[in-house]
Amino acid sequence: MTKYCLQGPESQKGARQLLENALVENRFPQAVLIEGERGIGKKALAIELSKTLCCTDSEIAPCGHCFGCKLAMDPGNVQGWVIPLETAEANAKSASSVSENSKAKTVEDYKAGYVAEIFKNPYSTSIISSVAQISVDQIRGMMSQFSRASEGVRVVIIAEADRMNEAAANALLKTLEEVPTNTYFILTSSVAGRLLQTIRSRCLSLRLPPLTNAEVEEIVKNTTGETLSPDALGMSLGSPGMAMYYNENIAENETIAFEFLKDSVEGNYSDLFFELDKTFPRGTAAADAAVMMLDFLAFMVNDALRLLANEPVRLTDRRESLEQLNLGRFGAEALEKAILDINSTAAKIAGRKNSAIVALQTLSIGLFEGYKR
Repeated sequence: MTKYCLQGPESQKGARQLLENALVENRFPQAVLIEGERGIGKKALAIELSKTLCCTDSEIAPCGHCFGCKLAMDPGNVQGWVIPLETAEANAKSASSVSENSKAKTVEDYKAGYVAEIFKNPYSTSIISSVAQISVDQIRGMMSQFSRASEGVRVVIIAEADRMNEAAANALLKTLEEVPTNTYFILTSSVAGRLLQTIRSRCLSLRLPPLTNAEVEEIVKNTTGETLSPDALGMSLGSPGMAMYYNENIAENETIAFEFLKDSVEGNYSDLFFELDKTFPRGTAAADAAVMMLDFLAFMVNDALRLLANEPVRLTDRRESLEQLNLGRFGAEALEKAILDINSTAAKIAGRKNSAIVALQTLSIGLFEGYKR
């Protein structure tokens, strides 16, 4: 009997055990949905599961050395992945459509680049653009390969499946209603509620729990070689990917967020608007930077709530500054509303519903509105 050994953090052993038990009992579903917070390890588990399903070793799976395992780990195997792409990338010609000597990037080239980055760091939250989507053409292209005969197992990882547009989701649903023999789908999602309920009902759903601080630090060290700052670890909430995200330029982002908060509370809007114009010029990069700053801002206001309740703060390096700002004077209700306002602003900027500058200016004026004295 084959022994199944999916590798991963101890905190997520329960989820892996469910998959191993299903394999041992020969009742493994043909569609699995791996849910969890951003950077928690969904893609890492999807890759490990793909290797296991493709492994041809009769004793232990994944063995890591058979043809199936090597194929599952090959970034050039773009047929095994569906990844959100930006419009220009998704509209690029396929490899079969370009001339032999063409140097133009094909859609397969873009996918291979992203898959290679995912293999290097499956916890990263910044590989795929925030505006990328999965189009119906991508789903149809994936489905077209099923018309070709295959003696082996086929596994398709649909990364960030909640980014499928409506047409793509409906096209996938038709496939999930009658999955081809020896074919398995592994979907990952940080916002599974955005998926069609009919898709969710056809998948075995697993939710990955957060990791311990020690596990987060170990994964980040092994993956990037970096040492996490205490504040990045505190903000990670058990997600290695988010720890890496916050650890980048953390001192600068904390300073920008705190100055925004301070100027907003004190009503120094002219100075604040001038700094916003310098810090967040127009474009996609500015929007992404603004969203990151708002993450820090939300944590600071949340820490003010924690101080009010005599609980440990997440941003230990900013505790003294927050105590001096004394946001607790506004009361818990005002702090909770401020967090909602900050998160709402971040969502608008991320969804490109508002320009970063306009959204931040509006937030700064409205923050703690009705509570300032």
